Amino acid sequence: MKITAWPRAARDAKGEGMDPIQLSPGARVHLHACGEEGIFVNAYLVETDSGVVAVDATLTVSTGRALRARLEALGKPLLGVLVTHPHPDHVAGLAELVSDDALPIFATDPVVALMRRLEAPKRAQWGPVFKDEWVPRWRYPNRIVADGEVVTLGGVAFRVHDLGRGGDSDANAMWVAAEAAFVGDLVFDGVHAYLADGGVLAWLANLERVARMGLARLFPGHGPPGAPAELIPRQRDYLLAYAAHVKELAGGRGALDDAGRAELARRMDAHRPGAGLAFLVGMSADAVAAELARGG
Repeated sequence: MKITAWPRAARDAKGEGMDPIQLSPGARVHLHACGEEGIFVNAYLVETDSGVVAVDATLTVSTGRALRARLEALGKPLLGVLVTHPHPDHVAGLAELVSDDALPIFATDPVVALMRRLEAPKRAQWGPVFKDEWVPRWRYPNRIVADGEVVTLGGVAFRVHDLGRGGDSDANAMWVAAEAAFVGDLVFDGVHAYLADGGVLAWLANLERVARMGLARLFPGHGPPGAPAELIPRQRDYLLAYAAHVKELAGGRGALDDAGRAELARRMDAHRPGAGLAFLVGMSADAVAAELARGG
């Protein structure tokens, strides 16, 4: 597996030394952006007057410990964790971040259920790649929340929206606070997107849903935070371009051959020059081809 670097300054700095982003009076968001070793995933620490709220975690043992060190440097207690979706780069590091079994970790029921189904197959798939860096046993959310429920931590109210299928996972949620949203992998920026679970049309529909919510800022799972008017069109454009190329190259079949995958990689590299995680382009091709062959 070759992971291409994400050249943005925000990634290079891993969020360290960057000014926190004001979320609301008394609440600031610290970006923790992993490097190549953590497949460029973001976790967030929302610092309040009384403590810190984490949104998602990281992938590996080392990146999980780095996030923990970042938390400890703030000198305030961890009040809770909010989870957007169950992919390992967002949840495996919970085992390193959280040491107290009683600390509340919030997620929707579909996210927890899929996380339980994914742990063993993801370990089998990626454990041999990451070796000792793979987190051997995941820590699970212990507070189940329903769509629309509000969780208040450190004086900040976070409302969860269950998006269902239609991000890079079959179970997606986003957390909204003060006209900003932590959207997980609904948005990728600066890297190629993971589409191997399919659901391109549902993903496009969720982008439109979020675009209509009147939010001021998005905190994505990969890439720097930004305005919805910037990030959503770029993600929409990526998905449409990817689907169009797959449709043409598959010719109605539910999979691409090796030559088709190579051509898809060339086209998407031209579409997003220098974007990281280029290995995802070929990995996702058959799932998208199968969805398109079924007529969506």
